[in-house]
Amino acid sequence: MIDAIVFLGIQGSGKGTQAKLLAAHTGFEHLNMGDVLREQSRLSTPLGKEVKSIIDGGELVSDELVYKLISTALPADCLGVIFDGFPRTPAQAEHLVKNYRLARVYYLEIKEADAIARLEGRRVCSKCGANYHIQNKPPEKRGVCDLCDGLLITRADDSPKAIAERVKAFYKETFKLKDFFAKMGLLVAIPALGSIDDIHRMILGDIHWD
Repeated sequence: MIDAIVFLGIQGSGKGTQAKLLAAHTGFEHLNMGDVLREQSRLSTPLGKEVKSIIDGGELVSDELVYKLISTALPADCLGVIFDGFPRTPAQAEHLVKNYRLARVYYLEIKEADAIARLEGRRVCSKCGANYHIQNKPPEKRGVCDLCDGLLITRADDSPKAIAERVKAFYKETFKLKDFFAKMGLLVAIPALGSIDDIHRMILGDIHWD
């Protein structure tokens, strides 16, 4: 059974950033479900075509397909996995507990208004996918990627309408998982409004799992 760590929090809380840092520290795979879905939808494989058809139709990817995507994305020699964007529902949480050795769930706490401000400032390179923020992590040259000189754009799911829908979905489904994992003694709440390094140090200070 593979070891697993989960990051929970409202969109804009910094889950992806902290998951990447912890993955580098532990040697675990970082699995961002949003990235997995976007990557699969770009592929012409049968699985990729199935994902693209669902996304293009405005439908939600089924739990069973999510589990299949995770299995496909993880390498055979995986030491452990850090989930970012999974689980989203109680059913997915149950699947996680049954199929992985869950070490910890980090809940990044931040006010909704602060999280939305972060999302509105995010930019992504249209060529290489590198992430920036107009205030917290600006590029050296405005609107241009430091790595490949690609144009920086706002992701479609960072539009005001999309942000509102994502926040609503979080509180409708994913927020209840906080209590689910707390009752299991696995949840650690981390204040998410500080600097990236400060938050990372708080997480590292907790790494003493049994």
